[in-house]
Amino acid sequence: MALLAAATVASGSRASQERRPEESKAQADAVAKAEAAVAGAKTPQEKSAAMVGLGRVYFDEGEEKQAESQYLAALDLDPSNGTAHLELGRVDIAAHNLAKAGSEFKEVIRLAPGAGAGYAALGALLAETGHSAEARPLLEKAVDLDSEDWSSRYRLALILIAAGDPARAHSLLQEVVQLDSSYMPAREQLALEYLRHGDTSGATAEAQQMLAKSPNAPEGHRILALISWKSREFESSLAECALALQGDPHSEQVLALQALNLWQLDRKKEARQVLGEIARDPEMRGSFANADLFCRLVVCGSQDAGVVGDFLRRNRWVVYPDQP
Repeated sequence: MALLAAATVASGSRASQERRPEESKAQADAVAKAEAAVAGAKTPQEKSAAMVGLGRVYFDEGEEKQAESQYLAALDLDPSNGTAHLELGRVDIAAHNLAKAGSEFKEVIRLAPGAGAGYAALGALLAETGHSAEARPLLEKAVDLDSEDWSSRYRLALILIAAGDPARAHSLLQEVVQLDSSYMPAREQLALEYLRHGDTSGATAEAQQMLAKSPNAPEGHRILALISWKSREFESSLAECALALQGDPHSEQVLALQALNLWQLDRKKEARQVLGEIARDPEMRGSFANADLFCRLVVCGSQDAGVVGDFLRRNRWVVYPDQP
């Protein structure tokens, strides 16, 4: 999950590796600057805020226990410091204590009901743990309260797509791109929406913009692979699949499309080899079941349905691993 990955990226990684001298100096400078801010604070509230800043420096360096100590000390000085609760929630997520993280985010909402941060954090946590219905009103509130919160807009758009409200989702995705034009997942979702509505030109434009910003972006190559498939240019689609897999080798969507292209090119043995490799990976085998939904919602046009249906029937042992 993206939220959990973002929260844990510092956990043990930088702290456990040898740093280059310039990195060590930058870390020491950041700690010194944050400590000076704590020492120079005039009031308990100022010192509490400065302690949160110091805690963030520790957290970003993978020193979660020291970060937690700073946040707790900040709350001792100022129990109304909602930012300290917000950062404690990040520490809890890094420790995979999701229930406690949720409690911290609820406390942020209680302390600052007119700010978006608590709603955004709790909504993201619920969305990424599969509780979309509970997440939706929280993300709606976060979006209403913070016009710059692109992350909540993106998560809400995904929920709306699944709930059958593509028009509002499309509008939110466009807002995300305006706020952060380099956020590739939002551009990919926009391109998929164009494809679902038969707008190949719109999807192509999004893919080209993604690749203009980052030539190796797997999101851009995924979209071009789909566009080529829908144009029945299977060799071109296969080439784009290969480029997409260089950046994201475990994308079950691209692997499904790769196998479909091979199938169409009468390279059925190779298609089955792709599926066989997936079947030997327990994690990938389970997620590959999503290929059915992916193919039917995104890939399939009226001409494609028979091909995909044949592919799925002949390879049911991978697509539906829990069924006989």
